[in-house]
Amino acid sequence: MKKLRPVFATAVLSVLFVVPTWSQIKQVDFIKGGFDDGQVMFKEYLAPYANSFAANLNGGWYNSAKPHKLGGFDITLTLNTSWAPPSARTMDLTGIGLSDAATIQGDPITPTIAGKKTDTRPDIAYQETYTDLNGNQQTVTLASYTTPNGTGMNAVPLPMAQLGIGLPLGTDVSVRYLPNLNFGDYGSIGLWGVGLKHSILQHIPGLKHLPVLDVSVQGGYTSLKTFANVNFMPSDYPEAVDLVNDALLFNDQKIQVGVTAWTVNLIASQTLPVISFYEGIGYSNSKANVGLYGNFPVARLETDPSNDHFGDVVVAEKDVYKDPFDVTIENHKDLRLNVGMRLKLGVLTIQFDYTKANYSVFTTGLGISFR
Repeated sequence: MKKLRPVFATAVLSVLFVVPTWSQIKQVDFIKGGFDDGQVMFKEYLAPYANSFAANLNGGWYNSAKPHKLGGFDITLTLNTSWAPPSARTMDLTGIGLSDAATIQGDPITPTIAGKKTDTRPDIAYQETYTDLNGNQQTVTLASYTTPNGTGMNAVPLPMAQLGIGLPLGTDVSVRYLPNLNFGDYGSIGLWGVGLKHSILQHIPGLKHLPVLDVSVQGGYTSLKTFANVNFMPSDYPEAVDLVNDALLFNDQKIQVGVTAWTVNLIASQTLPVISFYEGIGYSNSKANVGLYGNFPVARLETDPSNDHFGDVVVAEKDVYKDPFDVTIENHKDLRLNVGMRLKLGVLTIQFDYTKANYSVFTTGLGISFR
């Protein structure tokens, strides 16, 4: 087990490297234009990481098509690393469905969370016109912000531990798990999953006793939840008069991402004394929900002439909204092609494989296997 510690340490460090990137959006400025536009920006900006997590959840399920004998088992630590394709690293603000109230200033092409860091990003402004007490038209800026920066990190690593147990009739059951890891102000991440593998070669007369070749069907389901703490206050509207008296309203603000993913695969492997090769073709599907939770303020123009703040941009307690939205990111459906190799040194196994898909995945793993 001592040999597994460096891999586990590397896996945890990889999460430590990824989770702080959520701090990139601690100031969720894109809700300044209202929650409808905020949802649009939210979805487009975070989608590459949500899809990368989903791709990782469907990777690393197997390193052989050969099921364990009854009572046999393996314990494997894997690190799946998915990366966003170039098309997902930027977004065009003119084509994502922002409202007509949004005025884009500058080049509308801006990075997503998986994009490069840049100092030349567009601004988005929201203005409103009213008639003052003298009958004159006045235009005020309700809110404005610069679109969020990219992280400069298009690859997302995700570690997990997996246990496989041999059942009767050439079948394996697998469970995978990452305990809820808390990273303080950055947030937390955790996952669980279950899968099955069944030999189909055993049902084909004349082939079931081949010494090298194994063919199986495999399927798995995994669920992940991660969140990042955010901080968005009435003071983040420099144009507005802050009329909120209770600052405690804005404790416990967070962004939460929930991803579920499942995959079905046909896999083959060729087992030699020390090294095995395996190949797979399959289908994967995923769903991500991204939500903003807690109380969040929205600025508005005071249009009541009897109010002392008539004509001012204000944020009052009635302009504070709880859990303003939870958006679903489009299901990601992919054909998956997988190739890999496994070294077996006694009970120790080492695996490497690559999965080709829209969000491709590279998997490394280290484990122990009996029977």
